Amino acid sequence: MGQNLKELFEKDRLVNHKRKADHEDLFIERLYEELPVKQKFSFSTFKIAASVILFIGLGVLSFVLINPLEQSNTDNTIVSEFTLSNISPELEEIENFYINNINQEIEFIEKNTNNDDAIKRYMKRFSILKEEYKMLNAEMNVEGPNTHSISSLINNLKLQLELLKELKTQLTKVKNNNHDII
Repeated sequence: MGQNLKELFEKDRLVNHKRKADHEDLFIERLYEELPVKQKFSFSTFKIAASVILFIGLGVLSFVLINPLEQSNTDNTIVSEFTLSNISPELEEIENFYINNINQEIEFIEKNTNNDDAIKRYMKRFSILKEEYKMLNAEMNVEGPNTHSISSLINNLKLQLELLKELKTQLTKVKNNNHDII
């Protein structure tokens, strides 16, 4: 019993054992028998996914169709469009102040058509500001009036007026330069 197992295994390893010719094939067959086979993706999974997507789509569609009907019933008593003048009299005064000053500046600029290139440049920037004002007003109508939208509208009017005043000073400088040259 006093045999050394390590020596026995080393002697056994030195002996060349013969294997059958189909040893590797038998090993692979037994491997496939023992290991679980992966199941293929079945068509029923697609059916379940499609039905879930269909139900979600129907839910969203019904929400969109029913929600405007509820809003139209409740909006009869509320003003449908927000403007600065609808919100408060102070904001109406501010809006009227800027609009009146903008109109005065435009009248002055229309009288002085000496420098058409400068006027075109400034009026292009002015039209961009006017479009932004319309978008801000539409955004306020969608989201409802808040301090951010009101201050954005007032700042836009202020920028419009400043731009027109800058154009006015440019035109007066050009006009003065023309008089100095003559």
